[in-house]
Amino acid sequence: PHGLILAPMVGGSELAFRLLCRKYGAQLCYTPMMSSDMFASDPGYRAREFQTHPEDHPVVAHFSANDPQMMASACVKAVEMGADAVDLNLGCPQRIAHAGHFGSYLLGPQDRTLVLDVVRRTSAQISVPMFVKIRLLDSVPETVELVRQLCESGASLVAIHARYRVNLVGRSGPGARDGAAMLDQVAQVKRALQGQGPLGASHGGGGRFKHVPIISNGNVRTWGDVVANLLETEADGDAKPQLSV
Repeated sequence: PHGLILAPMVGGSELAFRLLCRKYGAQLCYTPMMSSDMFASDPGYRAREFQTHPEDHPVVAHFSANDPQMMASACVKAVEMGADAVDLNLGCPQRIAHAGHFGSYLLGPQDRTLVLDVVRRTSAQISVPMFVKIRLLDSVPETVELVRQLCESGASLVAIHARYRVNLVGRSGPGARDGAAMLDQVAQVKRALQGQGPLGASHGGGGRFKHVPIISNGNVRTWGDVVANLLETEADGDAKPQLSV
């Protein structure tokens, strides 16, 4: 029922724009990315960054985090302020995310235990669904395994920006925005979680997570792109900061 989604975007998905997008068909909207540390500790920051309205629902409070308890505390407060779900950002490719060690820079294997602890602890302390937004890992099996682990830890939905994270160390490797999003990999992840094919058995949990929604993010410029992307990926929804509806 919420397949047409306004994705999180700093400077784009604030309240006024969310209400405008809802007017034209958006069924679910994310806030811009907010700092979980600041949100948990600063009432002024909360008041500035999370503004909502009776017509602004369902709304997802979207956070950066690298500390399980701070994320949990921020999400508890967001729910008290009216959030219908909360979301962990594991997709931001910006330099500030590299410097602060959050976003897509938590996708490396060295941070997997931390990431899963953030999801596990947060989902256990809130009364609404916990979402996670990621980027593709280096191979489809790795992405499938990550999604499965997130689901096992308490994620109720996973959104996939179908590009790889940028490597800021020496500016080597594929860039965060190079070329079109690789939507075929979203389709492979979705099928694996449904228990289909070799990946479904080896990495996808044998179909145990077939009911977990997978959201596709990328390659949307027109309404026709939304329709085409949903057909190609078989995802449960399509998200775009500017043109998701």
